[in-house]
Amino acid sequence: MTRTDPLDILVVEDNPGDVRLIEELLEEAMDHPVVTGEREENQTHAVYHADRLADGIERLDEYAVDVVLLDLGLPDSTGIATLERVLERSRDTAIVVLTGLDDETVGVQAVTRGAQEYLVKDELTPALLGRSLRHAIERKKFERTQTALHDASRDLIQAESAGDVCRLVVDTAVEALDLPSVAIYLYDDASNELRPAAFTEYVSDRLGTVPSFGPNDTAITWQSFITDETIAHEDVLDSPHVHRRDSPFRSGIWIPLGDHGVFTIVSESIGGIDQQTQQLADHLAATAEATLDRVEREQSVRRHERELAQQNRKLEALNRMNGLIREIDQVLVEATTRAEIEGAVCDRLTRDERFEFAWIGDDSGGADISPRTWAGVDDGYLDAISLSLAEANPPPSVEAMTTGSVTQTANIGAELGSAPWRKAALARNFQSVIAIPLTYAEITYGVLTVFATDPNAFDDRSAEMFAELGETIANAMNAVETRQALLTDTVVELELTISEPDDLLVRVAREADCRIEYGGIVPQADGSNRLFFTAAGASAETIQDVAADVPSIQSVDWISDGAEADGGTEQHRFEVTASGQTIPSTLVEVGAITRSVVATGSTVDIVVELPDTTDIRTFIDRLENTYPETELIARRDKERSDRSHQAIETILTTELTDRQLEVLQTAFHSGYFEWPRDRTGEEVAASLDITQPTFNGHLRAAERKLCAVIFGPEAATEH
Repeated sequence: MTRTDPLDILVVEDNPGDVRLIEELLEEAMDHPVVTGEREENQTHAVYHADRLADGIERLDEYAVDVVLLDLGLPDSTGIATLERVLERSRDTAIVVLTGLDDETVGVQAVTRGAQEYLVKDELTPALLGRSLRHAIERKKFERTQTALHDASRDLIQAESAGDVCRLVVDTAVEALDLPSVAIYLYDDASNELRPAAFTEYVSDRLGTVPSFGPNDTAITWQSFITDETIAHEDVLDSPHVHRRDSPFRSGIWIPLGDHGVFTIVSESIGGIDQQTQQLADHLAATAEATLDRVEREQSVRRHERELAQQNRKLEALNRMNGLIREIDQVLVEATTRAEIEGAVCDRLTRDERFEFAWIGDDSGGADISPRTWAGVDDGYLDAISLSLAEANPPPSVEAMTTGSVTQTANIGAELGSAPWRKAALARNFQSVIAIPLTYAEITYGVLTVFATDPNAFDDRSAEMFAELGETIANAMNAVETRQALLTDTVVELELTISEPDDLLVRVAREADCRIEYGGIVPQADGSNRLFFTAAGASAETIQDVAADVPSIQSVDWISDGAEADGGTEQHRFEVTASGQTIPSTLVEVGAITRSVVATGSTVDIVVELPDTTDIRTFIDRLENTYPETELIARRDKERSDRSHQAIETILTTELTDRQLEVLQTAFHSGYFEWPRDRTGEEVAASLDITQPTFNGHLRAAERKLCAVIFGPEAATEH
């Protein structure tokens, strides 16, 4: 449904004045004329009226409508029971409940019972009514789609053949996406062709014979399969790989299903596949691919029964590995220092009988890897080998550190003459090895190396699990360093300058010819960040225009004018949502507490605090990995005079939920606590894409926890 699609709207309301008001609001809000009763043409919205619930249900039984505007107080039914009766008769229709000012809580209850939206009659405006109807219909459509996808996932569990899988996926796509042109092609390795395995009748009617595709064919379907990339075209005639230039289909999306084939949805309209359809198609394709993988595995198991025992042994090993990783994860959660993390990881790995020796080292900006922590039976191995990063035939630990990838050797005893480290390892009965870089957010904290006394102890699956473990360990190291920065009383303050960095703050400052002072960052669940900053020296309109042209900035909002900067220069506060790496997000990732970031058109001046235990050279090396022109201007050791920050920051990092912290940070940086407020609660809630009651609930919970620290009994005894 697009914004311009005509709607059939059923109004169940016994007050003639309210009915007339709704019709007038619809007339003003909608993008087509509104008629009462049956639509005369396909370019008008139709409004049907029933003043009793029974009449409304009768209308729903006989005709399809897009949305119902339902008053809960009717002559023949009142309260939530009215909604429940409508839901019993029409589960597929969007429902917007109408309430009065004195029963708004009933509207909230109605939404929890199945309505898509509620509106207070006395607060209705044309824009609100029109938007609410569209949103309710879209929300209902999304619910139906999710139900269809859930049902498909349940049915696919029972599928036993690739053909069954393809038919179920095609049927689900038609039902969930409301598009008639869907097909799945499966790869036939006997003929090296993609052959149609399932398709809608509409596709065959339009094409006559649904073709197969091979290496010699010009076809988008084949290109998607062979490149293993999703291809989307607003107009297929723009593609050099279109199979038929007289094709009745003009747009589409082609999603590879791994080695199995391709899932495709096409439309006869240019630009007929919208973004939401693409996202749902991706989800369905992933489910189809996973199910085809399962079916293929099951068929393979049936063909090769003797492999079953081996598969079970592998599964047992993976389960053991999963259990081991869970134990290590628990240790990481409780660890408070990096040394504690390293010691616990090495110790727990070598307590497993499969692993003989484990060690962690890093290069600390030097030319060699220096062992930091180890456990198990070493027998002088680390002293017997070279850990130089320039080694011609390096051991796995050096290779993993220099390449940033997991390195494994299944049989150390093979090719003994190829590298000195192999003989040194084999002499100590090390027969297989895996090395895992400890990397989080492009910051490498070192390398973990694990040896086993059995050959082939590490396969591709365990390598994946060790890679995930490496990321988890690095994440934990980053977390404890950040926590130390928050809680330590003795800190190191650094002044840094970055020249000509590729950063959005510098770009905005340069192109708007202004000075930007960073004001805070709120990480988002999708990996983006909400950044707040103050700009001085340019108009708000100029800064907004410049920011809107920066590719990594997804949105920009002017919050308010601030106090005049030095010299009387105008000053403005902004909020931007940005993807990718930024200087503030990098400082967070490397464990620094940011005190100030000031950007001009060519440089960024930074002041940060670090725990006094931090290796400053390592910190700067990490920062230089992303911003090579980083220069240390000054270093100062200092004591924090106010210890109360520790308790508060402990609450922020350990007691508040992620959502509570996000709401509190966003409210603060948005000027919600200023007087007069730069943003109202409703505006902050909208920026967070939540309702104002939800915003208030999270904010009050966060404030309550902070106040408990400041004013509670323990705080009173401390002061």
